[in-house]
Amino acid sequence: MPTMDDLKDDNLFVMLKGEPGTRKSTQALSFPKPQYWFSVDKKMRALKIPMNNWRINPADVQFDDYSDYDAIRVKLEKLQVTCPFRTVVFDSVTSIGDAINRQTIKIKTGTTTKAGGEKGMRIGGINVNSIEDYKAENAAFQEVIALSKDIQSFHKVNIVLIAHVVGERKLDEGAVTHQARIIITGGKAISGKIPAYCDEVYHFNVESSLDASKEGNYGCLTVHTGADFARTSLPLPAKIMFGNDPLYDKWIKPAIEQLNKQPLTTIK
Repeated sequence: MPTMDDLKDDNLFVMLKGEPGTRKSTQALSFPKPQYWFSVDKKMRALKIPMNNWRINPADVQFDDYSDYDAIRVKLEKLQVTCPFRTVVFDSVTSIGDAINRQTIKIKTGTTTKAGGEKGMRIGGINVNSIEDYKAENAAFQEVIALSKDIQSFHKVNIVLIAHVVGERKLDEGAVTHQARIIITGGKAISGKIPAYCDEVYHFNVESSLDASKEGNYGCLTVHTGADFARTSLPLPAKIMFGNDPLYDKWIKPAIEQLNKQPLTTIK
């Protein structure tokens, strides 16, 4: 069985989270190539400018657009067997939740599961998800995480989850601990659980310029602030202002090399 001496931090299970437009997908592009993208947001053309700026070979970034969960699961099972990539990116966790819930609606609309079971629901002529559907979402995400962990472990690749966050949460009356903002999927319990499986969680943000006509300064947090959760097991700064620089090459890769050069102290 392995010991802590055998651990090397040369592949990561990472979540990049934040509001839209904070360069999460752009920085996922900075991770080692070749890459494969589960393009559920379907906005890969937005990566053309950073790809050109960082002189990335377009052939090193492969992707497929996805609209339902079954196709995602099938691809993951194929990657379990053969994975020629160094990084696998899910863009985004939020859209995967939507794809799962769209699939449950399509399958059950107009049908009854069994005697006394739940029928497809319609409000104002629109098919909507019900409470039971979020059990399916929970199970589907469990499978996505399990398969991804297996791919990471066996093939020694980076897994990058991109996620959006919902606005600030109010403290419950009488609460004595903080409530950080959570990522967005269909169900709150599901969204709160996914980051627990990640080695690294970085919260992306943009700081406004004093000149309103100029672009803000982009960066990320690697430690929990109370309002926004983050964590790292690498010797990274608590706050990284990356601007237009590649996050992996300039900060993460040197931190990995530094950590791997420092042997764990043997206690006698």
